[in-house]
Amino acid sequence: MSKRPAQPAITDTVDLTIDALGAQGDGIARYQGASVFVAYALPGDRVRVALTAKGNSAFTGRVKEIVTAAPNRVVAPCPVFTQCGGCQMQHMAMPDYSAWKMAQVAATLATRAIAMPADVRLITTEPGARRRAIFAATKDNDRVTLGFHEAMSSTIVPLDDCLLLTPALRASLPHLKALVHAALHNKQAADIQVTETLTGLDVLVLSAVNLADTRRQPLIAIARDADFARVAWAHGKAQPEPIVMARVPQIRFGGHLVDLPIGAFLQPSVAGEAALVDAVLNGVGKAKRIADLYAGCGTFSFPLSAKARVLAIDSAKPAIAALTTAANRAQLAGRIETLARDLDQSPLPPNDLKPFDAVVFDPPRGGAEMQSRMLVKSRVPLVVAVSCNPASFARDARLLLDGGYVLKSLTVLDQFLWSHHAELVAVFKRA
Repeated sequence: MSKRPAQPAITDTVDLTIDALGAQGDGIARYQGASVFVAYALPGDRVRVALTAKGNSAFTGRVKEIVTAAPNRVVAPCPVFTQCGGCQMQHMAMPDYSAWKMAQVAATLATRAIAMPADVRLITTEPGARRRAIFAATKDNDRVTLGFHEAMSSTIVPLDDCLLLTPALRASLPHLKALVHAALHNKQAADIQVTETLTGLDVLVLSAVNLADTRRQPLIAIARDADFARVAWAHGKAQPEPIVMARVPQIRFGGHLVDLPIGAFLQPSVAGEAALVDAVLNGVGKAKRIADLYAGCGTFSFPLSAKARVLAIDSAKPAIAALTTAANRAQLAGRIETLARDLDQSPLPPNDLKPFDAVVFDPPRGGAEMQSRMLVKSRVPLVVAVSCNPASFARDARLLLDGGYVLKSLTVLDQFLWSHHAELVAVFKRA
C-alpha cells in the first residue's frame, strides 16, 4: 500500500515565486514539493506569504508583502480590492487578464477533449455596466452593514461605491442602507437583490423571517423617498410579497416591453445581453422555426421572433406568464408560443423536436445534460448553446459532438469583469 504524502511543515512566513495562475485566479507556487495557492498573486511575483495547510499536499498562502512585482501587475482601481470578494483580478493588466480568461475556457474544454474552434471572439464589457447585484446586509446595535462578502467568508465588506455597478445602482447604496435599517430588527440579516429597469430600481429583500408589521410603514416610506419602482420581500420558500409598487419594473427585449416578475433572471448588463443576442441571432442563421429552451422572460425569444416562429419554454411559470403577456401585448401571438415545462426533468423528446430548424438553449449553471441527450437522438440540424458555466457547457458539448454535431463557432463573453467567470455562445451543426 502506498504511503500518503508527508504533511509539509508550517512556517510563519516564506518567500515564494509564483509560477502559474489557477482557474480561480490564485497564483500557484511550490514549497517543499507541495502546491501553494496564493490569492491576488501573479506569475512572476516574488511574494512573502503566511502559510496555512490545505489538505495533505497543499497550502494556501496569504500575501504579507510583494517582494518583487510581476511585470504585468497594475494598481487595482478599487480601494477595497483584496478585501471584497467580488473581484479577483483587478491587479492584472487587461491584455493578460483577457488572455488568461480565454486560456481558462480552452483548458476547461480540453478536459472533455474539445478543441477551441478557429477565430474565437472575446467580448469584454466595461466597468460600470452591472445593472443587477445582490448585496449582503446586517443590522447590529442599530447600525447597518451593507456590501459584498469577503472571499470564502461570511464577513461583509461595507461598500460606499463599486466600480462594477451602473450609476443608478451606485447612487442607490445609501437608500438601500436606509431601507435595511427600517426593515430589520437588530441581529437580523438579509440579502438585497437590486435590478435597474427602464422604470426604476426593482428591489427584492431575501430574509429568513417575514417582514414585521411594525417595520412595514417605515420601509414603505424609505422606498417612496428613494423612488424605487418596486420593493418585494421573500422569506424561506414563501412566495415573494410586493410591499411597494410605484411602477411595474419593465425591460425591453427585441424592442418589446416585458413586465419583470419578482426575482426574475436578467442578464447582468445591457451590453452583455446585446452581445449574447447578437451571437445567437447570427448563430441561428436563416432558421424559420426555433425552440428557445430555458427562455426566461424572453431575452432571446423576442429578438428571434423578428426572423422566425419561436416556441419559448421555461420551468419558471412567472417568467413564462410575463413572456406570454408581453407577446400578446405586442401582437406576436402568431410568432411566439410559450410553454411552462421543467426541461431538466422532462426534456423535449426527439418527436417534439422534429418541427424545428434550430434549437437555442440557455440553462442555469448546471447545464442542459438531459436536453442535450434528446437533441443527439433528434435530427435538429442546428443548436446554439448559451452557457454561464464552461464546465457544464463542456459536458453538454461533448454529448453533442459524440452525437454527430460539429462545433462551428464559439463566442466568449466577459461581463463578470475582473473575475474567473466566463459566458459562452456556441454554434453546433449536424455533420
